[in-house]
Amino acid sequence: MIIALPQLNFKVGDISGNSEKIISAIRQAQTAKAELIVFPELSVCGALPQDLLEREEFINSTRLAIEKIALACTDIAAIIGSPNLDATSGIMYNSAYFIQNGEVVDGVHKNILSDYDIFSESRYFIAGEDNTPIHYKNQHIRIIFDEYEAEFIEKTDSFVICLGMTPFTTDSTNNKKQVYASLAQQYGKSMIVINHCGGDTSVLFDGNSMVFNYKGKLVSQLKGFSEDLQIIDTNKLGTLAPIHFQPQDKISLIHKALIFGIQDYFHKHGFSKAILGLSGGIDSAVVAALAAEALGAENIMGLLMPSHFSTDHSITDAQALAENIGMPYQIIPVKEIYNQYLCALQPSFQEQPFNVAEENIQARIRGMLVMAMSNKFGHIVLNTSNKSEAAVGYGTLYGDLCGSLSVIGDVYKTDVYKLARHINKAREIIPENTIMKAPSAELRPDQKDQDTLPEYSQLDAILKLYIESNQTPEYIISQGHPREIVNRIINMVNRNEYKRAQCPPIIKVSGKAFGCGRKFPY
Repeated sequence: MIIALPQLNFKVGDISGNSEKIISAIRQAQTAKAELIVFPELSVCGALPQDLLEREEFINSTRLAIEKIALACTDIAAIIGSPNLDATSGIMYNSAYFIQNGEVVDGVHKNILSDYDIFSESRYFIAGEDNTPIHYKNQHIRIIFDEYEAEFIEKTDSFVICLGMTPFTTDSTNNKKQVYASLAQQYGKSMIVINHCGGDTSVLFDGNSMVFNYKGKLVSQLKGFSEDLQIIDTNKLGTLAPIHFQPQDKISLIHKALIFGIQDYFHKHGFSKAILGLSGGIDSAVVAALAAEALGAENIMGLLMPSHFSTDHSITDAQALAENIGMPYQIIPVKEIYNQYLCALQPSFQEQPFNVAEENIQARIRGMLVMAMSNKFGHIVLNTSNKSEAAVGYGTLYGDLCGSLSVIGDVYKTDVYKLARHINKAREIIPENTIMKAPSAELRPDQKDQDTLPEYSQLDAILKLYIESNQTPEYIISQGHPREIVNRIINMVNRNEYKRAQCPPIIKVSGKAFGCGRKFPY
């Protein structure tokens, strides 16, 4: 059977736009003489629709869209994922419609709902109770939504189509390849694994749809982080030469994902220009470089805001970065503004010693200036906080934690340094001094991050065990980390949930990101 596999970038809630994309792909497939075209789950509404699924008019619109799409299905059949509200029972399913000759003739409901990480499907859907193959052109087509439904595969199935969307992590493509290659070999069935490609602010879908023959060999793979369309012939999959799968290194994947996430966020929200504070430090340098690559250097504004405690090299490093990138920048000193705050607060502060209050005033002045520029000129503020800082609350609410999108909020500090080296592979973009100097918030004299925190190599190792692996303090201690430091870091993570809840959305690149991927009470 000749099958078209379109890998498309759908927009959440844009039922009309998504429908047009689907119809356009159907026409392309018809031109290529395909007999069947396959779209992943929730194609019509985009992923993830969340509480849009609770709105009656939204669900009705998806059904009308399916009917419109069906009219385009002449001389070709289609499998399309969409919400499906049973008008009689009032039950809503996550379904795959089978369309043929201009109408819906069959379909399959998702049987095992996903309720992990970013997913909460049982909030909206009821699980289906059976899974029968689609009969088309003398073929028995088994539709599953993920690997957990492989139990429905039968010997009489001609081939298997998996419609489940796979959010990006640095391990997702490699894991997908291993899982479905194993299933194809185990059941002796060719497997077609189709995925979304696009961003939903925090969540990324990287494409990388795959086709495996009945021997478990990868014979086709669609592009990563890009729309694509391929035509396959299921009768010839066994004779195709296997594709050599080479896993990409983690930092390269993070680099691609973050650029893709920035681009998609700005495109889908109708934004074109961004602004961020440039401190001369590693975090803002990496974010600026990523944003410039994603949007064009001319569309990124850097704001340098030196204070009493800013070192000369912080200013010169930030200027060198901007010039290396080719991005515009402005300098607005905060010294006088800070002094005015202290003058106004002196009657209340009286003779209290300098502490975190004065530090946070500086950070909040900077946040206010960046937001003022954003409001005046329509630039979108990019937050530059990393995952290590977010984990332990090393940041100022309404100050350096402000912004519309947190670019590296799911990237540990040690990986930020690796990203900087990766960005500098071809030429120096991020100044070497920025990479080599000790990190500092520069909110008091001679301040260093390690005045408050352990070395980032140790901090990140503890955080990964606690956050990513859900390990206990005792286990982390058993791995060689001092008890006092472990307990202090875990206490900092736990008591700063309230702060993270007020931070901008984070581009998710790991298996456990703050915000959409990790939910704790606060």
